Amino acid sequence: MANPRRFPRFTCLPSELRLRIWELSIPEARVVPVRFHRRFNQYVSDAAPPALLHVCSETRTLFLSTHTKLILSPKYDSAVFVNFAIDTIFFDGLDCSPEGDLSLDLARSPHRTRILSCAIETQVWEILRVFKYDPLSEVRMMPKLKTMALVMMRDHDGGERERRHIDRYGSHNFTVRVNSTTVESGLINVQGWVDTLRNDLRQPLNRLWAGNIPTVQMWLW
Repeated sequence: MANPRRFPRFTCLPSELRLRIWELSIPEARVVPVRFHRRFNQYVSDAAPPALLHVCSETRTLFLSTHTKLILSPKYDSAVFVNFAIDTIFFDGLDCSPEGDLSLDLARSPHRTRILSCAIETQVWEILRVFKYDPLSEVRMMPKLKTMALVMMRDHDGGERERRHIDRYGSHNFTVRVNSTTVESGLINVQGWVDTLRNDLRQPLNRLWAGNIPTVQMWLW
């Protein structure tokens, strides 16, 4: 009995029909986590790898017509592919920058004018503000930005949450007990950063977006 999941005569179909079928496999809008992997010395993501890149030359060409390899700091390679028109680039960990300066990475990026949607995890945001208090340090580097989100990570296990704290001497982990009080406090803190960012974007000196200032949102992830 033939395997219903196999169609060996697929390559015999007209190219227009093959491409239409492949188009159904192009990813829809995604939130794409971006991190810097120090062992591989490149930007990586835990988003599902783009299968169309590896099927055949036909699918690779189709995929690359909508997706681009994301380059932040040009000194480092990247294994992250995004569709700038619909994807959100998500900096979800403290290892998002090879040099610990995300605004510098964005300033150097050849793709900074193509980023329309960006999200930053709130602990990352707070660490960035320790070294650069200006809340617009990263946002200002993306002049076409339409949506900026600050993301509070959910406590999936309902019990303890491990957080990593980085200081000038290195890093260490510690665990906090999560309850309704800490969750409420966290939400208030994130909302405070969101309000600050919105207010700063409305200031007369910030005319980078020609009146179309980015929308600032708070996400629970």
